[in-house]
Amino acid sequence: MAPSADLHDTLQDLSELLGRRLVLTDERLRVVGYSIHETEADRVRLSTVLAHSDAWQVPPAGTEQVRDLPGHGTIRLLPLRDNRQQVGFLLVPCAPDEADLPEAAREILAQHTPTLGMLLSLRSLYAERDHHRMSGLLRDLVGDTEAARRTAAESFLREGMLGASRNYSAVALGCDAELGALPDPDATVELAVESVIEFVARTSTASLVGAVLEDGVGVLVFPRAVVAERLERLLDRTELATIRAGIGPLVGDLDRVADSFRRARDALRVNTATRSPVHVSVWDSLGIDRVLVRLPLAALGPDDLPVQVRRLLAAGLGEELLGTVEAYLDCGGDVAATTGALHIHRSTLYYRLGRIGALAGVDIADPVLRQELTIGMRIARLAGIV
Repeated sequence: MAPSADLHDTLQDLSELLGRRLVLTDERLRVVGYSIHETEADRVRLSTVLAHSDAWQVPPAGTEQVRDLPGHGTIRLLPLRDNRQQVGFLLVPCAPDEADLPEAAREILAQHTPTLGMLLSLRSLYAERDHHRMSGLLRDLVGDTEAARRTAAESFLREGMLGASRNYSAVALGCDAELGALPDPDATVELAVESVIEFVARTSTASLVGAVLEDGVGVLVFPRAVVAERLERLLDRTELATIRAGIGPLVGDLDRVADSFRRARDALRVNTATRSPVHVSVWDSLGIDRVLVRLPLAALGPDDLPVQVRRLLAAGLGEELLGTVEAYLDCGGDVAATTGALHIHRSTLYYRLGRIGALAGVDIADPVLRQELTIGMRIARLAGIV
């Protein structure tokens, strides 16, 4: 095999020498490249790897492992190194009747994988440099300085990191500490950002950029409207269970995407404060919360709330009854909608409403009080009083 300075050419040359279709990943088993997969069986195997490799457990450093691909034999994960450390894996398929790679294949791999490891290491260094630059530009793009926003927008478009578009939208991502222990929330947010970017790269030719800001909030910028249902599905993974997201409104110019991001952060704040049952909240769908979340909520305390709301909060209702109050108010006092939202029987709801009235001395079914209670309880939730 003649020397090649290109990572993908080197991978393809090695594939031809071995007579096997190869996949290259980084140290976290995220696919970096793959050789030509000619047959239908090759492409099915590749699709399996693309869909699942980043969820496989990473082998201990320096060890070779085998993964079963039902119906397609096995795939061997061979560690790749540069002169200093492990930098990734070469995935080599074996047929169902092969217990191991033939000795001749092992000799070819031993001769050529050091070059592949060196090129992968160089790629990682360049990618890290590019990511650092992109992250800096993105911080400027969503920052407070107008001149910096304009310069960042021009750089993104000129360098092709984002395509020119009639509309842009921002997404804010964060961890909800109430949903579980968070040993490294920044890493979880980074994983969420990377997962979305990788999905888009695998499934379309669209461009987007993303990073984690210094305060731990993730930002994604799309050159189009964001489909909330699709983002919800992307975040519905065990390792992302604590992630919540807000989608900002469309803006016409890239240098105005900071406006979209501010609203996205507000939507994220509403999602986490109100214990939304979904991962994603959309600014355009927030209703009255669009106004309430813009209030100086940090300055509010229990004494600032209406009397009837203070009575509810002081009654020691407990999580179940308080949740019933909020669901009933959110459903506008509609019994059928409330029982559906809470997954309880109508008689159970009436029993709980009676208990709430007895404990708090407040009739939440009173239509005159309902508006005051609805807004007051919402403010209490957004302000962290509840």
